[in-house]
Amino acid sequence: MLNTSKDYYAEIDNAIQSYGNHKSWHDKTTLWICDRITWAWKWKKITESQMEELAERITKILEEM
Repeated sequence: MLNTSKDYYAEIDNAIQSYGNHKSWHDKTTLWICDRITWAWKWKKITESQMEELAERITKILEEM
């Protein structure tokens, strides 16, 4: 049987790390990251503390752009 559970935190974390590492190309946009954090929190795919941490990190990146 296939494991269909997805690690939404890791997916968002990896996308944020791409920007944090100043890569020249990103497979996810900052808009996608923000929307995904909102969606994952709304549907309880991530915890409140994870949501806050991810939101703080992407906010910092957006402020530096």
